[in-house]
Amino acid sequence: MSWLRTTSLTFARQLSRTLDPRHDYEPQACYNSFCKHWQQAHDIIIKSQPQHLHDDVLGVVNHLEQLTTLLVLEARAREINRMSSPASCLEYLLSENLLDKLYEWAICTGKYENAVRLEQLKLFGNLISHYGSQVIAAEPFLRPLLKLLSGFRNQLPPPNLESQLVSVLNQLCVLLMQNMKFIDLFFLMTHTQNGSQAEFIIGRLLLSSVHIEGSAGSVARDAFLLCAKMSAKCPPLAHCLLAGNACPILATGLSGLYSLLPRSLSVSRLTPDDVNRVHKLTLFIDSLEFCNAVAQVAHPSIRKHLLDLLYQGFLVPVMGPALLQSGSAEQATAMAYLELLLRCVTSGGLLRVILHFLFTYEYDGIKVIDVLLGRLEGNNQLCLVTLSLMETLIDLNCEDVMLELVYKYLLNGNHLMAMYRHKLSDPEPYRDAAVAFLGLRPRCCMRPVEKTRQWVDDLALSGRRVLDFKREDENRRVNGMHGDIVMTNLVHEVNFDYGNPNETLYNNYHAYLCDARFEIVSRSIACANWSYKYDSIPPKRETNNNLTKETKEIDTQTPMREQDSLVSVCTSGYDTLKTSDTSEKEPHSLNSLNEVAENSKVIEQQCNETKDSDSLTSFGESSGYDSFKYRVDENEDDGFAEDSFRKSFVKSTDTRMYDEVPSVRNWRVSAETIIGPLILSLLKKAANFLESDVSITCRVSSILSKLASLPTPLLTVLLLCPGFVLQPNVPSLFQILNRLKEEIDELTNGLDNTSELVDKARVFLIQREMTLVKSRAQTNEDSQPRPNSPAQRGDDSPFKRVEAKRRSFSSSFSNMFNKKTSLSPTQHNSHSLQNSVNNSSAQRLPIFTQEAYWNQSITLRSVLNAVILDEWLKELSALCEEQALRLSADCYENDTYIRSVAL
Repeated sequence: MSWLRTTSLTFARQLSRTLDPRHDYEPQACYNSFCKHWQQAHDIIIKSQPQHLHDDVLGVVNHLEQLTTLLVLEARAREINRMSSPASCLEYLLSENLLDKLYEWAICTGKYENAVRLEQLKLFGNLISHYGSQVIAAEPFLRPLLKLLSGFRNQLPPPNLESQLVSVLNQLCVLLMQNMKFIDLFFLMTHTQNGSQAEFIIGRLLLSSVHIEGSAGSVARDAFLLCAKMSAKCPPLAHCLLAGNACPILATGLSGLYSLLPRSLSVSRLTPDDVNRVHKLTLFIDSLEFCNAVAQVAHPSIRKHLLDLLYQGFLVPVMGPALLQSGSAEQATAMAYLELLLRCVTSGGLLRVILHFLFTYEYDGIKVIDVLLGRLEGNNQLCLVTLSLMETLIDLNCEDVMLELVYKYLLNGNHLMAMYRHKLSDPEPYRDAAVAFLGLRPRCCMRPVEKTRQWVDDLALSGRRVLDFKREDENRRVNGMHGDIVMTNLVHEVNFDYGNPNETLYNNYHAYLCDARFEIVSRSIACANWSYKYDSIPPKRETNNNLTKETKEIDTQTPMREQDSLVSVCTSGYDTLKTSDTSEKEPHSLNSLNEVAENSKVIEQQCNETKDSDSLTSFGESSGYDSFKYRVDENEDDGFAEDSFRKSFVKSTDTRMYDEVPSVRNWRVSAETIIGPLILSLLKKAANFLESDVSITCRVSSILSKLASLPTPLLTVLLLCPGFVLQPNVPSLFQILNRLKEEIDELTNGLDNTSELVDKARVFLIQREMTLVKSRAQTNEDSQPRPNSPAQRGDDSPFKRVEAKRRSFSSSFSNMFNKKTSLSPTQHNSHSLQNSVNNSSAQRLPIFTQEAYWNQSITLRSVLNAVILDEWLKELSALCEEQALRLSADCYENDTYIRSVAL
C-alpha cells in the first residue's frame, strides 16, 4: 500500500478506477493508510494560515482524493465478498466526524471555497453510490451533507460545481426512490414572513438547473422527475414542491424557451434531425418532454397546477398569439412548432390540455382549430404545414378529435342518399371498389416496369446510370411482384423484406396490401374503446304532442375508457373556460337551417332529463361534438384526479336532430356543411392533383388514405365506395379521380415523348425513395442521441428520433418531399434533402433526377403527379380489399400481425 503515500493526485484517480479489490486490497493496510491520510489532512487544517492558504487547500484536496480512493476500494471489496469484510474506513470516517470537520474548515477557505466544496461533493457522491442506505441516515454523514446543500440555496455555482452538485442530487433521488422511508430526512424548516414551512432541499436545488443546457440540465431533469414520481406516493413532498413554485418554474421555463425559437423556417414538418440541428429547438423539446413526463408521474395536485399554468401561461398567451401572427411565414412556422408539440407529448401528460386548447379556446369568437382549418386554402407552405398538422391529429386516433374534424358532420347521414344509409357495413361495395380504383389508372402508366428498366439500361450505356434495377429470371418476381397485379382478399403473412435498402417498393401491390392491413389493424386496435363504432346512422327523433321518442335503440357499444377520450382532459382550473358560453350551435350545422324553435325546446327539455355525464356521446340526443365542454361542480374538491374529471364533465344541452333534410332544401346546404371543411378541402386539393406542387399532392394522398384506413364505415363509404350514391352537392373521391384520369389521358395523347417522361418520373421517384431509405439507415447507424437526453431513453420518449420504416411505396410519399429548404433562418445555410442528395453528384446525374426539373412546366408536373396518382390508386384499391376483409372477418383486429411487421 506504499503507492498511496507517494503517488500523484492524477495517478491516484486513475488507480482508483483500475485497481482490482481481489488482488490489490488488504484491509488492515487500507485502514492504516486511510487514518494516516486523514491525520495529515487534519494537521494541515489545524495549522492552516491565510498566507499559505493555496498550498494548504492543495494539500487537503490531495489527501481527500486518497481518502476517496480507499473508501471506493473498500466498498468494491465488500461487494465482492458480499459484505463479509468490515467497513473499517467508513466506520472511522463516521466515528471521527471527518465530514463535519471538513465542512467547517471549507467555509473558511475564502476564494478557494468552491474548490473544496467540489471535492466534498465528490466524496459525498462516492459514499452515496457505494454505501447507499448504510450512510444515508447516519448523522455524521447527513448533518454535513445538509449543511453543504443548504449553502447552495441562494447561490448560482460555477458550471463545474453545478454539474457535480446535480450529480449528487441525482444519486440521492435514486437512493430515496429505492428507500422512501428516508425521504423525511431531507425536509428542512425555513422561516419566512408567513411563518415556518417545510422545504424539500433536493427539489429546491434541482429546480434551478432543470432548464440549463448540457448534461447537467439532463441529469437535473432526470432527478427532478424522480422527485415528481415520489410525490405521487408522498403527499408532504407534493405539498413542498407546490410551495416551492416548482410548477411556475417549469411552465415559465417552457414559455421562455419557446420565445427563443426562430420565427420563420421554410419547413413543412419538423423531423428528429431538424430538432437536433437547431440548438434552441433541441432545448425546447427537451424541456417539453420533461414537463410532459412530470405531468405523467407527479401527484395529482402537481399535475393539475402544472397543466393549469401551461394552459394559462403558455398555450393561451404564447402559443395562441404565435399562431395568429399576420405573416404567412410566421404562421407556418408556429403551426410547425404546434405539430411538433403534438408528436412530443402523450395522453397521460400534456396532450389533452393542448387538444383542449385547440378545440375549445376562442379568439374573437372563433375556435383555434377553425382558424387553422381555414389555412388549408393558404399559400403552398401554409397549406403544407396545415396538412401536416391535420395528419398528426388524425394519427392520434382520438375519438373526440375525429368527432370535431369529421364525424360530427357525417352523423346525420345527409351526405348519402336515403336508400344507402342502412348498408354501411356491407363488405361487397368495397370489393367492387377495389377493382374500380384499379380501372382508373392512367393509360400512360400502363407501361410495364420492364420497359423502364430497359430505358435505364440504355441510359447507362452513356455512362449516366441512375438506378440498378434488380434482375431476376423471367419466371421469378421482379421488385417483389409478378408482371400482372394479383388481387387477393387473404393476405396473412408478410414475406417482403421492407428493410432492404436495395429493393424498391414501386409497383408492388403486395406491399400495398400489407401496408393496408397494418394501417387498418393498428387503427382498429387503437379505436377499439371508442364510445361509438360509427358504422351506422344514429337514430333520428320524432316529435309528437311535445313528446320525444327514439325510433330505434342503439346497439350496445364497447364501454369507453376515460383515458382514451378527452372527456377527462379538462381540469377545473381554466377560468377562461369556466366563464365562456360555448353552448351555441355549430354555425355549420345542417339542422340549424331547418330546426324550428318548438322542436328545439322539446329536445332541450328531454336532454336535461336524460343526459349522462359519464358518457362521451348519447346519440339519441346529441351528436357528441361538444364533448370538449365541461363545467365545474362548486362542491367538488380541487384535486386533479380522474374521478373529479368525470364528475366535473357534463355534456352540452345543445341538441341536434338527425331527421333527413328534404331534398328541396339541399340546394341551400353547402358541401362544407355536409361533410365538413377538412374533408371538403382535401377533396378540392385532390381535384387539383395534377397542377399542385408534388409535396402537397403527396401529403393529401397520405391523409386521405389514413382517413380511409379508419374502422368507421360512416367515413370509409364516403371515400372508398363509388357504389354508394352521394347527395348531388357532395363531391366523390372516385369521381374526382376518374376526372383526373380523363385529364391525364387527354394530356398525354398529345405528347410525343410520353413514355420517356413516365420513365423519367418513375426513376425520379424511385431514386427519392432509395435516398430516403439509405438516409434513414445511415441515421440509425451513425447518429448518437444526446447524452442523458429523453432521446436516449428509447420508447420512453414520445418523440421518436428515428422515423418508422416504409411499408409501401406511397407510404413514403409524404417524406420524400418533406423539406424544401433549410431550417436556418438565413438562406445561405440551406441544406434541403434534394440538395444534400445531388450536390456531390450533380455533374453525373441527369437533370430529371432533380426536383426543379419537374417544376419547369405544368406538363412535366402533371406527368410526375400522374405516376404518383397511379401508385395511390393501388393503395386505395388495397385499402378497399382490407376494409372488405375487416367487415367480413369474425376476428380481424389482431395485434399479432402488427408485431410481425415490427415498425
